[in-house]
Amino acid sequence: MAPFVQDALDVRLRFRSLAPLLESPRVWALACRSPWLFAGESLHLAGLHALAAGDHATAERLLEGAASRYRGELRTEPLARARVHQLMARACAAGGRASPLSLDVDRALTRLERIESPVPPFDLVPAHVLLASWLEEPAAADVQAERLAA
Repeated sequence: MAPFVQDALDVRLRFRSLAPLLESPRVWALACRSPWLFAGESLHLAGLHALAAGDHATAERLLEGAASRYRGELRTEPLARARVHQLMARACAAGGRASPLSLDVDRALTRLERIESPVPPFDLVPAHVLLASWLEEPAAADVQAERLAA
């Protein structure tokens, strides 16, 4: 591989340096247009922020970028979590619990052990907790996770 091409692959902006910026719709727009600039984790977190803000179309595009990154890196667990979040964005855009996609989200959640909560700060929670509460009150998943931890 030519040296300049190899250096270009390392241009991606790393997750830790971008975490505070990923809440910005301007960064979401940049990430949707140029996902190659961002690491999979950054795109995933930006997608979760967009999902939490109710921008379902942007969340879906960002999560697709994250999934593409994860697939390229052969990272199956983060890929599965990104795909479930992407399904959640589609289901929420199509009407939430009334959407036929909500059943697909429920099925996908049963296949995971842990997944990022769709509400900030996006901590990993047991998937069964999220299964019971993903379309309820925003803090419901956190409350149920605290009860299980106690």
